[in-house]
Amino acid sequence: AFGEAVVPRVTLVTRKTYGGAYIAMNSRALGANRVFAWPGAEVAVMGASAAVGILHRKKLAAAQPGEREALHAQLAEEHARLAGGVARAMELGVVDEMIDPAHTRSSIAQALAAVPPARGAHGNIPL
Repeated sequence: AFGEAVVPRVTLVTRKTYGGAYIAMNSRALGANRVFAWPGAEVAVMGASAAVGILHRKKLAAAQPGEREALHAQLAEEHARLAGGVARAMELGVVDEMIDPAHTRSSIAQALAAVPPARGAHGNIPL
């Protein structure tokens, strides 16, 4: 039902959004008119720490027990920089613009003002 809404829809990612939860919470794919993110927000399939545990399982297992935690932290930082930042989300088209938190109100107001008139009544989707 939410996917059929004809009202203007604007999303603001303030911190972290992962996987299917991002898609379901008014993502671009679900029909958001604009998606903004604050600097430092994360948009990814999963958190960097969890992803590293899966992607680098063998490398972490082969590391010396005393070095494992430092290696995990290093790999997680690298993964977050490459895959989870706002810049990468913008490259993929899932975030339209990174905005300064101080400009949030004006950015959202401009986005709402720019939305074209509603496309009419929604369909009768099977629920």
